[in-house]
Amino acid sequence: MKLAIILIVFCLFACKDIKDQADVVDSVQHVELINKQDVEKLKYVEFLPDAKVLKIIGNWDKYEELNLIVQDVKNANLSFFKANNEIVSTLTQELKTTVPERINSPQVMSRIIALETKIFKLESAVNLSKIDKDSTIESVKEFLVAFSNFNLQMNKKIEKESQNIQRPK
Repeated sequence: MKLAIILIVFCLFACKDIKDQADVVDSVQHVELINKQDVEKLKYVEFLPDAKVLKIIGNWDKYEELNLIVQDVKNANLSFFKANNEIVSTLTQELKTTVPERINSPQVMSRIIALETKIFKLESAVNLSKIDKDSTIESVKEFLVAFSNFNLQMNKKIEKESQNIQRPK
């Protein structure tokens, strides 16, 4: 009887180990699926925030957090998006609600919403049970383009503010 209980307990732990190994294999497949060279091959125009924008967003923690995620994605590290729905949702929500007042405009907010859409699309691609390299790479490109366009829109907002156009009298 004791032997049967020991065997059952052993089987339960062995099954748990097999499931954990399957999760590790799935994560490794995603890591191997996309590499840094694949991301570097993507063709898009990358806009960075200019010096005036950097002064304004210097204390914007959620932008810095997003920027770190972008750097990870450029290095083909998609681990942030793997089974992390609640954290991804929280990041996008806090990004929208903590926009510095000086750059807060409908145009900038629309770029944040577009970026949010691409973040969720990339998260979905990473968490698919059947891994598809092409759709994952396309989602990575769309995410990077959306982030670049967000930076461009912030630059345009500050540039337009700094223009001193006088009306003729």
